[in-house]
Amino acid sequence: LDEKEVDRRVRSAAYFVGLRDDQLSQSPFELSGGQKRRVAIAGVIAMEPTVLVLDEPTAGLDPVGVESILRNIRDYHTAKNATIILVSHSMEEVARSVDRLVVVSGGRLPFSGTPREVFAHGDELEALGLGVPQVTRVFHRLRAMGVDIDPSVYTIPQAREAVRDFLRRKGAV
Repeated sequence: LDEKEVDRRVRSAAYFVGLRDDQLSQSPFELSGGQKRRVAIAGVIAMEPTVLVLDEPTAGLDPVGVESILRNIRDYHTAKNATIILVSHSMEEVARSVDRLVVVSGGRLPFSGTPREVFAHGDELEALGLGVPQVTRVFHRLRAMGVDIDPSVYTIPQAREAVRDFLRRKGAV
């Protein structure tokens, strides 16, 4: 690539991951952990891949940093129509970030589908040693206690709607 194209890609990638122009000239040793993670992701994004594989891209970041990095990844996916493969042990992140979920355990693929389809198997996921979003755990416990409520809930907005539906069916709303 010529110098002009390299510069365009670097600036575009930096924009996608939320780095400012002045941060591009800093030594990596002067950057925070989150900024270093952004630089690493930007370096890959600058190559403009159609498939991007990210292994634990938010490990060790605070909640604000996690959400920011995930937002940047979603923005890249939308802007470039790229396939993003996100490897993560954080089911909270996965629940908010993906369209499709594949669970790998012991070399097998016990579950695959939308987050709603996969998190409907919360008890089995936990038996495999995987966590589920906290809200999913609550709804599975309610179901186990005999409450007729959708156990595939995995986000707070879904939980709010599921509780409203339950209360409407019971005539409480």
